[in-house]
Amino acid sequence: MKKQLIMIVALFVALGAANAQHNHGSNDKKEGSKMDHSMHSGMKMEEGKTMSYDVSTDFKKQLTKVYNTSFELADSFLTGEVEGISNSGLQVKATLGKIDMGLLKSSEAHMEWMMNLKVMNTALDKMTESKDTKDQKAAYDSFNQALFKSIKTFGIIGASVYYQYCPMALNNQGAYWLSDTKEIRNPYFSGNMLSCGSTKEIIN
Repeated sequence: MKKQLIMIVALFVALGAANAQHNHGSNDKKEGSKMDHSMHSGMKMEEGKTMSYDVSTDFKKQLTKVYNTSFELADSFLTGEVEGISNSGLQVKATLGKIDMGLLKSSEAHMEWMMNLKVMNTALDKMTESKDTKDQKAAYDSFNQALFKSIKTFGIIGASVYYQYCPMALNNQGAYWLSDTKEIRNPYFSGNMLSCGSTKEIIN
C-alpha cells in the first residue's frame, strides 16, 4: 500500500513537471513570435525612409548644377523634338559627369550616390540614343525620380525643388518631373494638357 502511494505521488510530480515544461515552451514560442514580428515590422519601417547624409558644400553645389541644367531638358520635352531632347540630355550628362564623388567621405554615402548615378546615366543614355519620344519620356521619368532621391539624400544649395506628378503621363502609368516653381508645366504633354498634374513634395 505504501509502495502504491509513493508511485502515485511520483506520477503526479512527473505529470506536473511535464505540464510546466510544455507551458514554458509555449510561452517561448509566443515570445519568439512577438520578437520576430517586431523585428519584421522594424525592417518595414526602415524601408520607407530616405537616408540623408551630411556632405560637403562643394558636392551640394555640383548637384545643384545638375538640377539647374535639367530644366533645359524639361524645356526640350515641352517642344517635343527628338533631337532637342537628345542634345539637352547630353548637356545634363556632361554636368553630371563633373560631380566629384571623392567629396563623399563615408562609404554609405558613396554607395548611395553610385546607385542613383547609375539610374540617371542609364536614363540619359536612353534619352540621347532613342529616336522615339515615348521611350525618351519613360527614361525622363526614371531620371527625375533618381535625381529627386539624390537631392533628398545629399541636399542642394539656394534652390527650391517641386516634385511634380501627372497620373495620365506614359499612357496613364503616371510620371514625375522636377521644377523650381509650383506652376505646373507638364513636360509629358502640351497644349491643353500643359497644366495637368500636381506637386507631390517640396524641398526648400
